[in-house]
Amino acid sequence: MPRKLSLKRTYQLYGIGFLVLTLAINSIIPLCMMCTGMFSMHEITMTNAGQAAEQWFRLSGQPFNTDNLTVFRRWESVPGPIQQMSDNRPPTPEQGVFYHHADGPYIDALMAYTNSDNRDYYVWLRYNATHDLVFAPKNMTAILLLIAMTFFVVASLAFYMQNQVITPVHQISRAIKQHDWQNMKPFSFPKQCYAELQSIVDALDNSLKKLKEAQQRELSFLRFASHELRTPIAICQSSFEILSLQQGRLSGPTLHASQATAQMKSITETLLWLTNKECSALEREQVRLGALLEQVVDHQKQAQGYRAAIEVSVDQTRLPLLREPLAIMLNNLIRNAMEHGAQGIVIRQRDELIEITNPTSADNHSGFGLGLMLVKRLAKQLGWQFDTDRQEGRFCAQLRIRP
Repeated sequence: MPRKLSLKRTYQLYGIGFLVLTLAINSIIPLCMMCTGMFSMHEITMTNAGQAAEQWFRLSGQPFNTDNLTVFRRWESVPGPIQQMSDNRPPTPEQGVFYHHADGPYIDALMAYTNSDNRDYYVWLRYNATHDLVFAPKNMTAILLLIAMTFFVVASLAFYMQNQVITPVHQISRAIKQHDWQNMKPFSFPKQCYAELQSIVDALDNSLKKLKEAQQRELSFLRFASHELRTPIAICQSSFEILSLQQGRLSGPTLHASQATAQMKSITETLLWLTNKECSALEREQVRLGALLEQVVDHQKQAQGYRAAIEVSVDQTRLPLLREPLAIMLNNLIRNAMEHGAQGIVIRQRDELIEITNPTSADNHSGFGLGLMLVKRLAKQLGWQFDTDRQEGRFCAQLRIRP
């Protein structure tokens, strides 16, 4: 599909087309008027010559002849080539002027003139067309001045309309791109001069309010549901701990139920932290990343009943950070690796970088979905960097902590 032009570019193209058409019209009309004026001047000149010849014939009876004008009393006196201009028939005053161009720059004109006695005279004008070009520079100067004035007026009007219409549209587009959609603050648009643009701004404000209300309902639901689920989950965990103390260790369905309860607790805490927009303002504490990572691995191995070996490599890095959201993110990442990956999990921690890699499982078709999405959202909320990569049959998750 061909790429569509922008509104600004379309407006400019139409403006250029309109300007070219206007300039062409302004050029043609004066030229036509100039040519019409020249023809009218010829007719006036020949009429004046006929009037002068009438007086000349009365006074002297001699032929009326000048360098360019000749007046004949009879049609038979007109030279044959000139008679051919009117098809060898005497012209009438109603027919106007006949023109013929056959000799270089010279043009012949023939016209009939009726005197006061209703007698027809035949006026022959032979003029050099190059003489008319003497006036052309002055006429063309006037035409060029008219074209320049038209160009200036049309271009100024087009530029003004572009600033009044196109520029506000770009401002609206830029404000939409730069808007803080996460916090859903109101749009800060100036009052628009045109009703159509103002209706667009009002529609955007109305849509944003509805979107903010829907987001608020979603966050409230997640917050309330996650908060209310903590109590039954805590009761289940306490019950399983009591059973573990009574029986020594859990097994069978009871163990699976205990593991599922631990997972529900982790997911509930993740949702609560995601809906807590003030999490970055909470109190920080010194956390040794290696110890926290080993603790999470042991907890997930017990919760999942994972028997395969996990390679863990850590250092003694301590950072001031929020312990709870980090523990939630690590629980999600390690649980994903255990549930959706094959054996051979490798966990490395160097300084503020934590890297978890594992072979992808050929039998798994639903891994690395919700858990990774939750981790990514929580990392963005905390200002941390989270990246994933999949290559050569291994999946790698990297979390870079920014204290």
